[in-house]
Amino acid sequence: MPSAVREIQVEPMVHGPKSNVNFGATVRGIDLNKLTDSDFEIIHKALHQHKLLVFKEQPEMLHPEHQYELTRRFDPDETTGGFAHGTDPYLTSHNGVDIYGLPNRPAIPVQPQVHILGRGPVPDDHYQFPPGFKIKGIDHHYFHLPPHIPVEEREAGKSRFYQWHFDGSLYKIPPPRVGCLLAVRTPKGPDVKVQWDDGTGTEMAIGPGSTAMVAGSRALELLSPEMRALAYHSRIEYAPHCFEWMSTAHSTRLGHTIETEGLEKPLDKLKPWSPEHICTYPMVWENPVTGEHSLQVHGQGAFKLYLKSSADGPEKIVTDLAEVRAFLHNMMRPVLEPSNIYAHRHEEQDVILWYNRALWHSITEFPESYGPRIMHQCNIAASDHPAAAPVPADLS
Repeated sequence: MPSAVREIQVEPMVHGPKSNVNFGATVRGIDLNKLTDSDFEIIHKALHQHKLLVFKEQPEMLHPEHQYELTRRFDPDETTGGFAHGTDPYLTSHNGVDIYGLPNRPAIPVQPQVHILGRGPVPDDHYQFPPGFKIKGIDHHYFHLPPHIPVEEREAGKSRFYQWHFDGSLYKIPPPRVGCLLAVRTPKGPDVKVQWDDGTGTEMAIGPGSTAMVAGSRALELLSPEMRALAYHSRIEYAPHCFEWMSTAHSTRLGHTIETEGLEKPLDKLKPWSPEHICTYPMVWENPVTGEHSLQVHGQGAFKLYLKSSADGPEKIVTDLAEVRAFLHNMMRPVLEPSNIYAHRHEEQDVILWYNRALWHSITEFPESYGPRIMHQCNIAASDHPAAAPVPADLS
């Protein structure tokens, strides 16, 4: 008897009448542990069209080697298979197996490009990790500008966006084309209420442990004509080893830029770096399949701006960090409104895949009493750095 033909369904998400979100699709009928070439052709087209795919009804948990294979396929020219943030440091050993990574991001030994994120204990006998191994979670108390949300209010469900970003090291290594998350364990409890804490009183109810996302295309659309012209013609220089550089500073409470307090780690105190590996990227990137343009900026890692409003106009170089951040705040803040944000509510065994060069995302906090959040994440250094999108005729 011939095997039954699978019916593959790609259904665009419906976000409701009050939402401006126009990305995302749900995929059924593809077993990612048994991915075929024809399956991937469907996924490749759908991902570039919808920018976010949620794979439902997986027969079993996605294996790390298959998560890596799915992610790797999006960049056939990338041959090293390296992790998007470079080489992991040694972390610990168990039963003769060395484990690399960070306490909040250990690598899975059998597939070191796949890391475990979240908070709390991993399941028993989980891919060679020691019994009782716990993932260190995020905590805005250690990164955001005070005042912080009091512990009792956090436990009652108040939350924050931790860091709005696209994945990438922003130094030497090209940012990944896609990101991939498998939900292994998810927190259980009522929705949390995310606070903007920027003086506007804005807040948003979301599922606990959700990954929040906005579209760079929507961010670009919301800019004034003058700011849009600047975005198309300008570049951002990112700090060397920018995550080490910002580690001693405070994030804004909204998580989109760094507060200018002079607390950044001095450049001569960073691990060795070379000017030739500093990343200077355009602000607008193009989807290679659909041609859509997205504003892709990382407000926290930005170090210097090269501003131009036209191709043949003068260039202004901005080195004052307060001015750099004020400019990027004006670019980023308009899109960071509840109507533009999709907060993905993870369900165990589901997989999400997103186009990292068109979306921004942020982790969100949740009460510790809700239990662990254990995710497998895979992102791989790309074979190319992003190029500037073509300037529309009316802005050239």
